[in-house]
Amino acid sequence: MSACVLVEKDGKILLVKRKNKTFFGYWCLPGGHAEPGETPKKAAQREANEEVGQVEVEGEPVMVFKHDWPADSHIPEPHIHHAHCFRASVRGEIRAGSDAAELGWFSPREAMEMKITGYTWIVLDHMF
Repeated sequence: MSACVLVEKDGKILLVKRKNKTFFGYWCLPGGHAEPGETPKKAAQREANEEVGQVEVEGEPVMVFKHDWPADSHIPEPHIHHAHCFRASVRGEIRAGSDAAELGWFSPREAMEMKITGYTWIVLDHMF
């Protein structure tokens, strides 16, 4: 299971540029794999804090979906993620975390023209 967050501010969304081996250089919504026993919301909150800093995950998921993911450090074979996307809002300092090369605010239109991960495309296509 995985979780991600959609953070919007002034008509723009927050994306991080991956610096991990899997999808290196791609932009994506902050998120990642859940830890054992972690709820989707707790996973979204933890991943968001690790990747972008102080945001607060809100309410229930705005969408739940499945998507393909290649082999990576978590699971050594290609697999399907059962993903949960939550809205989140800025609650303090925003900065690129240890597994993000950089972050930025982009309009949905700009983001859809960038090199983005498949799950980010699914969320943006559905939400915008």
